[in-house]
Amino acid sequence: MAVTYIKGEQPFSSLAKDFAAALKIHNVRVTQERSEATAVLDILDNSIDTEVLSVNTAGKVLEYDIVQTIQFSVVTAGNEVLVPEQTVRMRRDYIFSSTDVLGKQREDKVVRANLQSNIVNLAMLRIAAAAR
Repeated sequence: MAVTYIKGEQPFSSLAKDFAAALKIHNVRVTQERSEATAVLDILDNSIDTEVLSVNTAGKVLEYDIVQTIQFSVVTAGNEVLVPEQTVRMRRDYIFSSTDVLGKQREDKVVRANLQSNIVNLAMLRIAAAAR
């Protein structure tokens, strides 16, 4: 996995960027050219769902739950499976206030970014364990 190509996500998506940063921390070079790669990280699915957890007596939302699920696999340049298809799912909830909409929009962005960072870290733990 010394040189890895990330497949399946747009190259400049936030998930691809987070994976690239995590791989670099593990001394893996990320390439934009599949032909240079010794391994391919294939992001098969990335979904984010938002669910209402609670409402007040007037029917206004009080709390949301954000669920992100990714599916991925890793193969060598010769298509030998290093990490079979894996699914990682995480959720975070946050309290919503209709009186502080701008602040809550920023909080939503931060919660989503942290959720994605954590999900990438969990995926990297699985990849590192399989690479041993």
